[in-house]
Amino acid sequence: MSNLNEGGRRNKWYLILGILFLVYGVYRLYSHLSAEETDNFGSVLAVGFIVFGLYDLFRYFRKV
Repeated sequence: MSNLNEGGRRNKWYLILGILFLVYGVYRLYSHLSAEETDNFGSVLAVGFIVFGLYDLFRYFRKV
């Protein structure tokens, strides 16, 4: 499956979702690590958002 549409343009949803997931994951990780009481599930969830955001950005910027 190619990341280019029929017109040769890249799928902008990969870029938008990648940035949103990355920003939200970094925010959640920062707020989770700066809190006094933390649990492991919140950290794992924040790292998951960061990884998924990076994966979406990778799919947007990779060569065909």
